[in-house]
Amino acid sequence: MTPNPRVGDLALGKVLEIQLNGVLIGFPEGGVGFLHTSEIPTVGDGPGGRALIVGQEVLVKVIGLDRLDRPTLSLRRVTDQDRDALAYHREAIEFRSALNSRAGATPLPAEPEERVERRLEAWLKATDAALGRLKRRHGDRTSKRLELD
Repeated sequence: MTPNPRVGDLALGKVLEIQLNGVLIGFPEGGVGFLHTSEIPTVGDGPGGRALIVGQEVLVKVIGLDRLDRPTLSLRRVTDQDRDALAYHREAIEFRSALNSRAGATPLPAEPEERVERRLEAWLKATDAALGRLKRRHGDRTSKRLELD
């Protein structure tokens, strides 16, 4: 979470403390937010319906700020699209770290002999094409001479 959270921001935090009226959520970047019991969706009937465990990681949405500019949070208002966006973000981070780890392990370029062979092959093709153009030009000039004679 950024140092200055805004209403509507999503944050990933951990349950620090469970109180009678809500839950304190801590963020990796520092800071604490409050999640009121009314913003925790019920899982089932009975007293254990709002089950959160200390240390559990949760995705929350900032729905306001208290008088000390601490975020007021909600679990109810986190949508499936928000969860999908978080999953996509995590995949992108994993993919980027995998690419970075492979950057040092990339194979060396082809051996010099291979590169020389490819260059020679390309040169031969280019010279054949140039020779063909010259022959065509020469043929055009010869036919023009015959027409003039």
